[in-house]
Amino acid sequence: MKKRVLLIGSEPRNMIRLHRTYDSLKELGADVRIFEPFQVPRGKPRVIKGVIRYLLIILQVLLAKADIYHFFNVPDIVGLPLIVKRGVLVYDVRSPWSGAIKETFGSSSLAKFAEFIERLMTQSADFVVAVNKPLARRARHFGGKRILVSPNYPPADFRPSRSRDEMRASLGLGSHPTVLYLGKITRVEGVGLLMNVIQKTCAAHPEVRFLIVGSGPQEDFFRRFISEHNLDGNIIMTGWVPHEKVADYINAVDLCLLPRKWDSYSPYIGPDSVWKAGEYLALGKPVVAPKMGGFAEASYPVIAADPSEMADAVISFISKPIKETGTERPSWRISHERLRQFYTYLGAINE
Repeated sequence: MKKRVLLIGSEPRNMIRLHRTYDSLKELGADVRIFEPFQVPRGKPRVIKGVIRYLLIILQVLLAKADIYHFFNVPDIVGLPLIVKRGVLVYDVRSPWSGAIKETFGSSSLAKFAEFIERLMTQSADFVVAVNKPLARRARHFGGKRILVSPNYPPADFRPSRSRDEMRASLGLGSHPTVLYLGKITRVEGVGLLMNVIQKTCAAHPEVRFLIVGSGPQEDFFRRFISEHNLDGNIIMTGWVPHEKVADYINAVDLCLLPRKWDSYSPYIGPDSVWKAGEYLALGKPVVAPKMGGFAEASYPVIAADPSEMADAVISFISKPIKETGTERPSWRISHERLRQFYTYLGAINE
């Protein structure tokens, strides 16, 4: 009899990795379902409502029934009841919770508490599934028993719906070399570094175009920067676009950019953990990324550079573009196959 699998996350609707795992297991014939957490109405005071919600979810998790509990981290405290439940505990780590706490609240004491919970979950889990090698090494350091690496890559059908020429014509890019920034316009996502790269690159190559796909709380600040430095002709801003259109924009450019400064996450990010990096590579696009974590270990088409040297890396590529090397493009099928082997071993999938 196949074992029942329950996928658990505090915000399952917003967890792409959880749904990719669900789709794979469902396709493979597993008896799998997604945990539906209790929702507390939004509003003020947010902190108190957040605490109440997490307490209710912890109670729900304690009462949940399955043979295999696959828990997706952040916030990791929600998974603590699984330590005492009968069944197999799979602890899926896509980012360090302690890093999220430190970057959000700037509190070292709260971050230490979060790391204690991470260590406890790692040591108590029957298996740890890590999104990349740096997080796998961290889990091993924390005392993890058995560790599987399952990358965050896009599905095999992640492809543009419009031709490159058609998309470039619609954006007015002509023959201009084009650099893409995709994501939120926020401090955490590196808007300051993005502006530095844009200013230096446009000074060296006035013909360059930067395609900015996304929006965020610092969008007005970013627009003022464009106006003050007379860069309106170099920058095209699309605002937010539906994810099903993202591949069209990636396909239209020559180079992609991940402007990330050093923070608590830095040692644990990489091309196999950052969704948009995987999407860039899946479409064969070179990407200038921070020389940290898994990016520092990656080969072309990842162009790893220290954050202070990212503008130089972009300028160098525009001056002398590197042709595609024909390397294998990543896709979720890699993780799909690893999940098939793993869950067959656990008895949730029949051979």
